[in-house]
Amino acid sequence: MSRIVAGRFDRSLDADAALEALKRDGFTRDEVDNFYVGPPGQHARTPIGGDAYSDAGSRGAGRSGAIGAVAGLAVGLIIGSLIGMHAVLLACGLGALAGAFGGIMVGLHGGLRHEATSQYPVEPAGGRMIAVCVDRPGMERLAVEALRANNARDVGRTEGEWRAGWRDFDPRNPLAAV
Repeated sequence: MSRIVAGRFDRSLDADAALEALKRDGFTRDEVDNFYVGPPGQHARTPIGGDAYSDAGSRGAGRSGAIGAVAGLAVGLIIGSLIGMHAVLLACGLGALAGAFGGIMVGLHGGLRHEATSQYPVEPAGGRMIAVCVDRPGMERLAVEALRANNARDVGRTEGEWRAGWRDFDPRNPLAAV
């Protein structure tokens, strides 16, 4: 396993500048990998598409939806009985639908890092990624400085299989902070 430092770039101009800085710092072509990472959820890791069946931000939304449906059903029953007996079923159905929708929307949120598990991941953002093999002594500091000096986001380190590029990269796994 090789030690790897990587950073994500929002702008190609910054990524190109980082590649030049790494070249000036003595990194060879075989020690630097440059590739694009798609936005979260667009890596087609499941049979129906997407990366996971659900994420950390949707955990608990089903329970909130069920509670909202019951509350909406009760409100629909009350309103339907006030309007008239013929409207009770329609009001109950619409109330349950609106309550379920509202409950689910309340239950959804952006996933947080501490909520992430392998079943409910929180994926890093997409963008152009530069990965650098830093197995040679003293090269990790140079790689981190070159990436940060050129506006890299989410600079981190990991270990992986390196053969003229990062071979076992998984976009769903966040890097350890540097």
